[in-house]
Amino acid sequence: MISSIRRFAQWLVFLLLTFVVSLALSWVVLAKVDFAYPLLHDYAGLGDNITQYAPRNAVRPGFDQTTREERARLFHGIVESIQHQGQGLTALRYHDRNGQPLNTLLTEAEVVHLQDVANLLDTVTTASLGALILWLILLVVLLYYRQALPGARQLLLGLLGMGLVLAAVLSFGATEVFYQLHIWIFPEGHQWFFYYEESLMSMMMKAPVLFAYIAAMLVGLAVVISLGLLWGYRLVAEHY
Repeated sequence: MISSIRRFAQWLVFLLLTFVVSLALSWVVLAKVDFAYPLLHDYAGLGDNITQYAPRNAVRPGFDQTTREERARLFHGIVESIQHQGQGLTALRYHDRNGQPLNTLLTEAEVVHLQDVANLLDTVTTASLGALILWLILLVVLLYYRQALPGARQLLLGLLGMGLVLAAVLSFGATEVFYQLHIWIFPEGHQWFFYYEESLMSMMMKAPVLFAYIAAMLVGLAVVISLGLLWGYRLVAEHY
């Protein structure tokens, strides 16, 4: 009985670590393609949001004169900056269709917020590296003792349990959960909510809509990577 519980605990930890590692790999892959921003600009209403709200922005006027390619370039700049300790955020400028510079993209409050995001990402990266080390150690242990993967039924039950937990969290409302996480995560007194009419950053991302798409892509790709890693484990375990 104790042995069965121990094996179950080992596999539970291994599966959770596999998913965490897969999420990190998913981020790396999707960041390379700017989380499909150019595609979402056209098909997730981001471009329409800019068309609607850019003329109302008196703080950073003229953003409606930018092109789709310019907006994609700016988003790429933000993605690069938050992955490099916030470097280059204040240098981001937007240009009109003729390439003439109009203004800096971000306000001071937005730069502070994105610096907070960059700091958070550094922390998450460190935690992900720790998870990877633990995953590799547990992988070696499981292979050494030739532990077979749990059956399909057990894996499905595990996925169902994770799905139920996620559904319970989202039952409070995806937007409400999103806002509450911001309250918990970011420093008190630092602005993280920005109206479209006052923020080109929020407007061009149609926050939180873009983040919902990014979350779905991250989780979906992480599931695929997790299945690939588990399939690889099965092959190695069978021929070890």
